[in-house]
Amino acid sequence: MTSTAILYQAAGFEIHHADSQCWLCGGPAFDPVPYQEFVKPTFTDHDKIARPDSDVVCAACVFCHAERSELLASLVGKEKPQRMRNYSHFVVDGKWIPLSKADKARMADLLLNSKPELTVIAVSGQKHLIFRAQPGWWQIEEQAIQPFPGKLRELLDKIEALYTTFSKAEIETGHYAQHRVRKFGLTEWWALESQIKPERGSLPFRLALFLAQKGEGHDTGT
Repeated sequence: MTSTAILYQAAGFEIHHADSQCWLCGGPAFDPVPYQEFVKPTFTDHDKIARPDSDVVCAACVFCHAERSELLASLVGKEKPQRMRNYSHFVVDGKWIPLSKADKARMADLLLNSKPELTVIAVSGQKHLIFRAQPGWWQIEEQAIQPFPGKLRELLDKIEALYTTFSKAEIETGHYAQHRVRKFGLTEWWALESQIKPERGSLPFRLALFLAQKGEGHDTGT
C-alpha cells in the first residue's frame, strides 16, 4: 500500500480496487480525478511522478495534497480548513496523528516509543511530502531514512543538555559563545560537544536538533 493510501485509510476512508494506476503515487487509482485537474502550475515534483503514462490521480493523493482540509482542522483543533503540507503526519496502529511544529515533544515520543506505519516530518511546512514517503521509513522533509530510534535518543539527550544553555544555532554550527561555555562548564561542554561533533550535519543530527525542547526533555521509555 502506498503512503498516501495508508494515511487515507487511517483517516477513515475506504480503499477500493482499481484497474488503472495513479499518475502520482503509482498505486491503484480508485475514485480518480484527471491529473490535469490535480496538478497546479506551482507543482515542481515532476521527477517524482510514479506513472507518467497515467492520466488520473487517486483519491488518496488528492486528499493528502488538500489545501483546505476540514477533517485535518477538526483533528488539530482549528476552526478554519488547514493545509496538509503544513503538518507532520504519523500513522500509528492504524490511527492518523497530524502534528504541528508546536508538538515536537509528541513527535519525539512517537519516534522513540512506537513503530509508526507512516512517518512524515515537515520541517519547513511548505512542501508536499506524504506521497514521497516509504511505509515504515521516516520521511524527514525531502529525505527518507530507515528508523533510528536508538541514535535519536542518544543525540536528543546530548543536544537537549546543551540546549539548556546554548542556542540551536550554536549547536548546529559548533560556534559557541565563550561566555556560555564558561557558564555551562568547559569540561561538561566538551564532553557533550566531542560526542555530537562527528554527527553534525547528518540527517539524524538535524532531526534531533529540530525536535530538541528546552527544559522539557522527552520520554525515554524507561
